[in-house]
Amino acid sequence: MEIASSANRLQLLPARFGPRPRSSVSLPFRQLDQFPTADMQRRLLELSLDLPHVHARQSRLASPQCRALCVDDLAAGGPPEAFIDAHEFCHLHPLPEGYIHLTLPLSLVEGVHALGWAERHPLHTLGLMETLVMVYAPRDASEVDVVLRVIECSARFAMGAAGVAIARSVA
Repeated sequence: MEIASSANRLQLLPARFGPRPRSSVSLPFRQLDQFPTADMQRRLLELSLDLPHVHARQSRLASPQCRALCVDDLAAGGPPEAFIDAHEFCHLHPLPEGYIHLTLPLSLVEGVHALGWAERHPLHTLGLMETLVMVYAPRDASEVDVVLRVIECSARFAMGAAGVAIARSVA
């Protein structure tokens, strides 16, 4: 699959290797195994904070230990469904789990799910937060890079970036 940026720069998003982690069947919606190391989680947060117009704060909707990623007020041009709370588009859950909740355009949700990187949040079955997904915690350095690309796509959605789309590539 390819993710197109507003500059029409395409990046290959590979399929995730191996089985999906187990996840909870009730709220809070959590990843139950295949956890990251502290170094991987720290690196993912550092790289996420290098994205333009992105800063961290404590999440108001998740546990106090979560790090919410938000876009700056002046950059927050996305639609209401691009945000979890205020200008928060993503939050990283603390160790040991390390999973990520974020929003994606509906056109990307099924593709990222099909590639094994995420699953829809159960709230979507109630017609709530249909753009919210749980992205699995990265298990190694190459997965940190892929998960960062998904976070970047979420940030672009929150900023109202044009041209955010996903399409199958022909192998």
